Amino acid sequence: MMNEMNDILIAGLDIITAVQQLRSPAADTIFRGITLLGHEEFYLLVLPLILWCMDFRIGVRLSFVVLLSHYVNISAKDFFAEPRPFIFRPEVQLFPADGYSLPSNHAQTGLVFWLALAWLAQKRYLWLIGGGLALLIGFSRVYLGVHFPTDVLAGWGLGAILLLGFGLIEPLLAAWVGWLRPRHQGVLAILGPIFLFWLHPCKESASVVAALSGAGIGLILAQQYFITAGLVPQGEWPKLAGRVFVGLTGLIIIWAGLKMVFPHENNDYFLYFRYIRYWLAGIWLTLGAPWLFDATGLTSGIAGTVPGKNMLDNTKTMR
Repeated sequence: MMNEMNDILIAGLDIITAVQQLRSPAADTIFRGITLLGHEEFYLLVLPLILWCMDFRIGVRLSFVVLLSHYVNISAKDFFAEPRPFIFRPEVQLFPADGYSLPSNHAQTGLVFWLALAWLAQKRYLWLIGGGLALLIGFSRVYLGVHFPTDVLAGWGLGAILLLGFGLIEPLLAAWVGWLRPRHQGVLAILGPIFLFWLHPCKESASVVAALSGAGIGLILAQQYFITAGLVPQGEWPKLAGRVFVGLTGLIIIWAGLKMVFPHENNDYFLYFRYIRYWLAGIWLTLGAPWLFDATGLTSGIAGTVPGKNMLDNTKTMR
């Protein structure tokens, strides 16, 4: 951990102090709201909506790159071990935050999410909206005193690298995974995340790799049995609303409900149960919820899929 400040961090603190000279109650409220767009809860809400009600294939890809971004950020934070600004100057903190500071996950994953969505959906207006939101989310972290400006810049830079790599490698990776037999895909979905956890074992990485594994297994099974062949993105608003209610209710029960009954951090088995909780959340997203939608008559084909079509196909169908 960096116990001493260097000139860059001192300058960063001065910038935070200068930015906060523009404070007002309205600005505080606005930027606290904007920063929530980078919280875990935001992605837990929005990614399922894209999966279940807009375009399943785009949702799968978006979920993958967002989880990958989280994993990379966790690893980078622990590597640099940079304290947050309020450790040195407590009065600048305007919002709760914990853990290390460099790079900013809000800035990094905010950029990755919004620009990956724009690229996958092929919508020009999403580039403008997404780019603007990514900038605002990053600025909010400086305004609220929870990140140095360099943390935000590093987050944007790392996010841009991830996006570039995603754009270049993902089509090849998707084609290769789609070529594998289902049982080999299952082995990959189990062992790949375990390997990532072995590289960087901690509670945060356990959440990410477990969700990756669960969602991957669910995707394989859903594809085998065409469970996601019945959802459409337009029309039938009662069915769309039903999916949202049923799906999010199940997700909350798994994510929040099991958190209350599973062992807490001081328990020796905490990591195992955390892994199980996020694994179940992942498989609920891609298998459990779509199956329940189908069983309860909430489907009429999932967005962007047709029976027998490989969900790893690169075709973009978001309207």
